[in-house]
This record gives sequence, C-alpha cells and structure tokens, in this order.
Amino acid sequence: MTIGMPDYTSTPENFKTLLNCRTAVCKALGIAEEQCELSMGMSSDYELAIEMGSTNVRIGSTIFGPRDYSKK
Repeated sequence: MTIGMPDYTSTPENFKTLLNCRTAVCKALGIAEEQCELSMGMSSDYELAIEMGSTNVRIGSTIFGPRDYSKK
C-alpha cells in the first residue's frame, strides 16, 4: 500500500513505482498480477490511483470528512 507524498499530493510516478513493485513480486512468486491487490490512493488522489491500476483506495475523508486532531 502507498499513500503518496507526505503533503498528500501524488504524481503518476508515485503510483508507477508501486505498480512496478507488484509486477516484480508477482513475477518472483510466479503468480498473475490480477491475484495481487494494489492498494494506493486516498480521498485526494483516488481517481489518479484508479487510473494507474489501484484495486483498493482509502476514501474515509471523503465519506466522513476531515479528521479533527484538536480532540487529542
């Protein structure tokens, strides 16, 4: 899984890196890439992540709103 850059921005290069890692792992294990999840993308970049092949995105902020860290 990857969530992009610390400032929550992502570029295609971020996602290409993980895509390439999945390809290498699947090749090393002798399994089809379709058998491996590719979890990347969050509320701010899920569309790009899906375009890049993500099979699992994290969109909690879109559903529930931004986190409130002031309660800590």
